[in-house]
Amino acid sequence: MSAENTYKKLLPLAKYWLKELDFYGTNQFKKKVTEKSWTIGQIYDHLLIYSQEVHIKAIQECLAQKDTNSKEGKSFKGFFQFLFKGYMPFKYKSNPYKEPGQPLSTEKVKDDFYRFLKLVYKTAKEIDYKKPTAKVKHPSFGYLSAEEWFALIEMHFRHHLRQKNKLDVEVRSNYKQTESKDFDDIPDIPFHEM
Repeated sequence: MSAENTYKKLLPLAKYWLKELDFYGTNQFKKKVTEKSWTIGQIYDHLLIYSQEVHIKAIQECLAQKDTNSKEGKSFKGFFQFLFKGYMPFKYKSNPYKEPGQPLSTEKVKDDFYRFLKLVYKTAKEIDYKKPTAKVKHPSFGYLSAEEWFALIEMHFRHHLRQKNKLDVEVRSNYKQTESKDFDDIPDIPFHEM
């Protein structure tokens, strides 16, 4: 498995997430369906922040180490995660990120997303160039290599599609919500001139 191949799998998925931002107005992006549910904006925030602060950070640790923990392996849960090439279809706790932040706008998320994709591309190139053998422990999946941590990014984006699609039913229309204008902005035209 190469990071470049994983990046090629991630790219169409990332483009889908980016394109979907065009269908949310401000209210839709920030709407909570229940008190405990996340907003669409929070899902995006979680994907970008968690991937950088957990996945990319672990990859950087693998790249910096010489050959420590390379004999350690995956846990039972980790074995199945990679056997099925994805997260199992149930909720996971995302400590230490109990509740993601609410981005200010879809435009801000798009900017962050483009920066994230550049970072992911650069990281893939670095993994394939250096071919690190070190492993870093994942709290649930055991010891993972840089390539495996990188694969988790794509799996994570795919995993949250279910959550997004479920929330979309409640939040989104087929057209982007636009800001409503006051009727005072409409010029008064006498009826007989129409």
